[in-house]
Amino acid sequence: MYPFRFLNPLLAAAILAFSACSGPKDVEVGPYTVSVIEQNVYHIQDFNSSNPAGEAFDAQGNKTHFNNCSDIYLLVGEQEALVIDLSNPVNWADNAAESLRTLISERTGGKPVTVAFTHSHGDHTGMLPAMLDMPGVRFALPQTDFARYADRIPEDRREWIREGKVFDLGGMQVETIAVPGHTPGSMVYSLLGHDLLFTGDAIGSGHGVWIFNEEGFNQYVSAVPHLIAWLEDPAHGVNTDRLQIYGGHYWQKDWLTLPKGREIGWEYLTQMKELLDRMESGTAAPEPSGLDHPVLDSYFRNGNAIVVWNASQAEQYRKHYAEPFVCRDQDIVFRRIDEHTWEGNGHLMYNESVYLLEGNDKALLIDTGTRMHELDKVVAALTDKPVMVALTHAHGDHAGGAVCFPEVWLHPADTVLIAGSRNAYKGKIHFLQDGETIDLGGRQIQVLHTPGHTPGSITFFDNDRHCGFSGDAFGSTNLLLFSGTLKGLIATNTRTLDYMQRHGITKLYPGHYHGDNPETVQRLQDEIRMCREVLSGKRKGQVNEGNPQLNRFVLDYGVYIRYKDPDALK
Repeated sequence: MYPFRFLNPLLAAAILAFSACSGPKDVEVGPYTVSVIEQNVYHIQDFNSSNPAGEAFDAQGNKTHFNNCSDIYLLVGEQEALVIDLSNPVNWADNAAESLRTLISERTGGKPVTVAFTHSHGDHTGMLPAMLDMPGVRFALPQTDFARYADRIPEDRREWIREGKVFDLGGMQVETIAVPGHTPGSMVYSLLGHDLLFTGDAIGSGHGVWIFNEEGFNQYVSAVPHLIAWLEDPAHGVNTDRLQIYGGHYWQKDWLTLPKGREIGWEYLTQMKELLDRMESGTAAPEPSGLDHPVLDSYFRNGNAIVVWNASQAEQYRKHYAEPFVCRDQDIVFRRIDEHTWEGNGHLMYNESVYLLEGNDKALLIDTGTRMHELDKVVAALTDKPVMVALTHAHGDHAGGAVCFPEVWLHPADTVLIAGSRNAYKGKIHFLQDGETIDLGGRQIQVLHTPGHTPGSITFFDNDRHCGFSGDAFGSTNLLLFSGTLKGLIATNTRTLDYMQRHGITKLYPGHYHGDNPETVQRLQDEIRMCREVLSGKRKGQVNEGNPQLNRFVLDYGVYIRYKDPDALK
């Protein structure tokens, strides 16, 4: 260790230069410790010999020292440099800001610098003020996490990033992968061609990945398979046997059982996926975490993989779905409704849902989600019957995965939507008409035209099973009345109510199903009542901020109806 704050600056620079070219030796620069992962890839941690990383205990087991050291990674290409994360706010050293700017400047040699973040928590953005004071530095921000903090960084120095962003540093490229869960916008950075991954807290560093609510876990159960699929894709050139993962709190690696000199890698990710599957099915037992946190009371373990969450929230999440977990890929989670019926949820558009219905001769897939790249393969794993694909309507969060299939059925009134979408469907389009019957062999599915959300919205009924599949026709608790009027919605609901009551339909599975929101006769009656009260003047719609297309809403009985005033009142 070299305590640079006591050295002559010229000697310090010489030692740094020697270290950078002579191997992975640790050096201290003020409150920071710098090591070399490989040539031009540096690991910077906010600890030094006077304030070591991690925990220390006395003979009685009392904690005598704690530094939850956080990590910065510096990647220096031929033309530019990328800094990933900015550690804790280092308040225990007077020279933290100067030291950080100096060590980055000396290793980048005047190249332009961009600072990117894995997520927005303060222990990874703590030294942002120091870098804001460094002239010319730009900032790349995952938009989902940082939109509310935008005013902290001048507009001309920031860039919003999403998955797929590639930083070309010159001879070195870094690509982003979205892994939400710990936070909604958590981002992972892959150094292409080097089998290196920089993950922040997205998958944990040893002490587990911290999940703070059910929404976070719902994101995470799909995010980890998505990351695995990204790494397995030959187009990304990752050798999974050589994969090295550098997290956001490297000191926690001491918690793990790893071969000497090895980083966490592929095995850790597969253990994490197995753990999520077990949590989904309710077979992962919690153990007390001992953390002084109102939510993070439990560890769930599988090998080295740990999810830190809340036992009661985990149990509640599992109980949301009466349907047992079946399988998952990176884009979708499937559950079984009955032996021949399945429900699948995506994670890009508020649990966008698809449904697979199997007969004796063929199967019907209702809707295709937002971006489900291998939906055809997942469906083929559930049924060996030929699959007919039909859409409740043609919005992108229900038709996006149709590209996996050569032909699709929908109501003709929605043709303009699917043909005019950003990723227009190129396969063969067939039409379904009101009153039509789809014969799956021993299983008859009836089609009812239910316009309002879109002109061509349709609902599929399985009368023998006393259920239906309604897409967004009745809103999934949030009805967006893009097409037609409140009078038209009353007509749709009235006609559907009559059908449900005549055929004993007890519930409709909606287009964004999350276990506890099936649509019933009561839901349709409530929507009729709300519409009539608006039209009679008894109820006045509230302003729907930020959406001129649907500028009003009413809320009651657990459902929104959002509509355009005055058009929808005609």
